[in-house]
Amino acid sequence: MMRLDTVRTQPFASAAEHIEAEFQWLNARIADYLRRLEDEKRFDDSTLRGLKLDTDYVIAGLTPTDIPTRSEDPLREIIDARASFAPTPPLYQIAATFGLDPFERTALMVAAAPALDSRYRSALAMAQNDVTRHCASPNLIIDMLAPDARFDALGAFADDAPLLRHRLLVPLAPGVQTGLADRALGVDARVAMALLGQVAGVPAALSHALTPLDPEAEDWAPDLLTMLIGAKPVTVFETRRDSGQQALAARRAMQHGQSLLRLDLSRLPANAEAENLIILAAREAMLRGAFLYIVADDLARDASAISGVTQLLSHGVPFALSAGTDLAHRITTAAPTRVERIALKPLEATDRLVWLRRTDGGLNEAALTRIAWGTRLGPAGIARLNWGAEAHDRAPLPSLLRPVQARWTRDDLVLSETLARQLDELTAFVTNWPTVLGDWDFVHSNPQARHCLALFSGPSGTGKTMAASVVARAAQVPLYRASLASIFDKYLGETEKQIDRLFEAAAEAGVAILCDEADALFGARTEQNDAHARYANLTVSHLLQRIEEHEGLVILTSNLPRNMDDAFARRIGHALAFTLPDATGRRTLWQRAFPAQAPLADTVDLSAIAETFELSGGDIRNAALAAAYLAAAMGTPIGMPHLLRAIERELSKAGRTPIAADFGRLDAAR
Repeated sequence: MMRLDTVRTQPFASAAEHIEAEFQWLNARIADYLRRLEDEKRFDDSTLRGLKLDTDYVIAGLTPTDIPTRSEDPLREIIDARASFAPTPPLYQIAATFGLDPFERTALMVAAAPALDSRYRSALAMAQNDVTRHCASPNLIIDMLAPDARFDALGAFADDAPLLRHRLLVPLAPGVQTGLADRALGVDARVAMALLGQVAGVPAALSHALTPLDPEAEDWAPDLLTMLIGAKPVTVFETRRDSGQQALAARRAMQHGQSLLRLDLSRLPANAEAENLIILAAREAMLRGAFLYIVADDLARDASAISGVTQLLSHGVPFALSAGTDLAHRITTAAPTRVERIALKPLEATDRLVWLRRTDGGLNEAALTRIAWGTRLGPAGIARLNWGAEAHDRAPLPSLLRPVQARWTRDDLVLSETLARQLDELTAFVTNWPTVLGDWDFVHSNPQARHCLALFSGPSGTGKTMAASVVARAAQVPLYRASLASIFDKYLGETEKQIDRLFEAAAEAGVAILCDEADALFGARTEQNDAHARYANLTVSHLLQRIEEHEGLVILTSNLPRNMDDAFARRIGHALAFTLPDATGRRTLWQRAFPAQAPLADTVDLSAIAETFELSGGDIRNAALAAAYLAAAMGTPIGMPHLLRAIERELSKAGRTPIAADFGRLDAAR
């Protein structure tokens, strides 16, 4: 057998070897404790244990006895000695990181034992004289480890003490009303794995929001961002998303030899669980020896998120926070001596172009300029830019934004001369931003010049969506349809957050937004005669504000433009009225509706059809397609009967049930 004084000088070869040694020590303590209970007549081994109270057993538990103390604990001393050599066992690393004293460190190991070895479930149940209690309690831990300092030791299990504050220990079955000394305590899967030196067991709800980053890769152009973070433990960046704060957080991590963890609060569930997950994220950063960077750019309405971030101030956890003005003010006010507040200037397109030129994407100056003016990418986004795809392909977009396929060109539109000119003016506006705002420097004299709000009004099928697609395609920006009706949420405050996230994501990705049927949402606001109406008005006002402030192209479509709120209508820069085409336009649309391969009968008179029926472009395309299917089913070329029957159906769908007089001289062809 190896001598104890020889073993004392050897480090543990692995975390598993250390835990085995801890368990050997724990086995001896549990055995001693059980013998003490029996010697003091405090062990009830009756068959009715838990159902019947024995007088002698109760009195034995209340009668003062001489508590035997152990002046020497050779195995404990050996473990502590071996743990002082590198590599330090994970349990001791955790104790140093979270500021645990020797009692708290050992208490953590005892409480974790059932999670690491199921045999301790029975052992701890026996020690507590209750087969249903298979987890440690403060009372049991104190009885075994510090019976002569019971009340001092009990403070280690308070909610604001390190063990529970950092979620190293968690109360089990919280619904059961028990006293502080008697509540069951355990560890979650993440702490159990950390004691074995493994990175595993992170809660699924947190893993979606917590991302490990390489600090050196994040701070890839330090000469373009020369600011340094101060000495205070908490840094709050008051700025727009991705303005260099992630690079500065990475620089802070490298200064202290740490890795970097990024927590995006917008990816956490919007409920009370967010507060707990933020604390678990801080614990994760400490377990990994990482610096925590929290992204909370617009969470002023999220009480749980604010509470969770504020709690970290009292936990003594160093972190950096990217936040909007309101949240930045709250955090700074909560702990002014510990928080450094930094206002970073958001990147302008000219700054973005400098960063883009530093990359090796192989794009020419024109392409770089288009990305600089067409997106709100910052250093982090530019570093991750996929140069083989468009910039917007790299930016996550919410599901409320759906892409509009760019299937049409300018030649596909049949417009009046006035409308064509207005559409060309709008196209010129959005395609010449780099020249006017950048080269000619209008961006500084007119801060609103990057906002372009257009209204396309007119009946359905007159080409509003086609025209929006054509404008976006000419500007080389993707067009996304915003399902604004889906944003409105029944939960108070959720609608505003959805709106903010939608427009922030669209601005960062540099996409144009198409809002269909805008009159249903932007109509004249109602009188505030009840709480529901007041909230609805506030929500619409917030939506209008975000649309007006959006950096990029927003196109609203409306069938009833007169329903538009007057205050908002005055802010529309381009208003285009789409009307039903005249006979000449309808003839052109009918001719374009049939592909060259489509077999048209010689008797088809498209000019007569165009003169007879006032249809929109969408109606004409639908009728042409329906006529083609009718002809195919009959095995004949597309003839007048097929076309007139399809037109009759289109008129019926619009509530215009046709009569014979509507067909005029074409009635005989039916």
